[in-house]
Amino acid sequence: MPRYFFDIDDHKHVSDDDGTDLANDEEARVQAVIFAGDYLSEHPAIVRDGTRFRVAVRDGQGHVLLTTVVTIEEPARPHA
Repeated sequence: MPRYFFDIDDHKHVSDDDGTDLANDEEARVQAVIFAGDYLSEHPAIVRDGTRFRVAVRDGQGHVLLTTVVTIEEPARPHA
């Protein structure tokens, strides 16, 4: 079973040195989305207007297969 690594970038980079065994790239994509949602539900304050939260998925050779990105954009408010 291939091993995938889920690196986090939430204003600082945290590399996954352990990895997770998954069946294929599609399962890694699904797990990246689930992981991002779970992480943000535990740390909602890390994403604010104009900031980004990223989860990059690497394969066993270190190639980035995909990146899940969450961005908050608040519309400009008219001045009163």
